[in-house]
Amino acid sequence: MADDREIALEGERIVLYAERALYWPRAATLVVADLHLGEGGEPRRTGLAAPAAGAGHDLDRIDGLLEATGAARLLVLGDLLHGLIPDAPWLARWFAWRNRRAALAVEVVVGDHDRALRVHPARAASMGLSLLGKVLHEPPFAFAHDVDDPDAVDGYLLAGQLQPVLRLPGLPRLPAFRFGARAGVLPAFTALPGGTAFEPVAGERVFACAPGTLVELPASC
Repeated sequence: MADDREIALEGERIVLYAERALYWPRAATLVVADLHLGEGGEPRRTGLAAPAAGAGHDLDRIDGLLEATGAARLLVLGDLLHGLIPDAPWLARWFAWRNRRAALAVEVVVGDHDRALRVHPARAASMGLSLLGKVLHEPPFAFAHDVDDPDAVDGYLLAGQLQPVLRLPGLPRLPAFRFGARAGVLPAFTALPGGTAFEPVAGERVFACAPGTLVELPASC
């Protein structure tokens, strides 16, 4: 299992993983964002070094995190899908994985790529998914896909969508966690994101996800 780091967030113990996931022990919940299942069949977007990957690879990584954490719930902060094709090869992998993990609750805060789930909720049910609204409130947190306005929600906002990446000296662009005063953004879980480059701002904590290692940037960066 890749490197992990325990932090305190809104008085809660949170564990960050270099595999680009977050674990909330009190709720026994593993949180990921932007899986984009099915994206591996498309040409890789430029700008981010990543190993050959696909749905099977990402589900194996989730398995490793579930074993490491003992999580009873997987919470996806949007864009579980990249697109849904009824006979897509990755679906067979998903159903096999879901059958092995039948006791695991899988909940999805629906993102913009998840239209097929919103339009066809029966499909979501067949995949063993529970669809949530735009914002899930579980104090002290609010979980969403978008980071539109952290001040408009009750609680500390944890979201995805932005897929933050940064560059450290001598390294390729790396996915990163960002934690500001009112909101935190998770890196994309998929190994194939393009990512949105950013510069750390004063007062936020940033953790870069290097291969097998989680690196917190100095506050002065």
